[in-house]
Amino acid sequence: MISPFGLMYLRPGSLWTDFVVRRKSIRNILGHPVSDFEAKGEISGILAEASTHESERMKHRWDQEQHSLTHTLVIRDSADVKQGDYLTTAGRTFLVLLSEDPGNLGATGLIYLEERNDLK
Repeated sequence: MISPFGLMYLRPGSLWTDFVVRRKSIRNILGHPVSDFEAKGEISGILAEASTHESERMKHRWDQEQHSLTHTLVIRDSADVKQGDYLTTAGRTFLVLLSEDPGNLGATGLIYLEERNDLK
């Protein structure tokens, strides 16, 4: 498939995907804290799996020997996502590890994710 962005070949599944942003909120019910994840909006981006080389390169950001970086999400503009938010799409859930704005221009954004199988 030739993409409308130029003469670049795009495989099926590597196109734009919509994600629902869920943020943790804590409420007080009868004196007990109850946490829940509320939908805070939607973002759209291109999801790519992180290679071993990329996770090796990102170790210095978290000061850990091993890290759980599994995917990278490339978005247009900037997104209002924070560390600890969850992104959900088509039965898959991702934990936001880091959100950054390369170049500090607000034109694009990179979101580093960990795929979670224990949350739906």
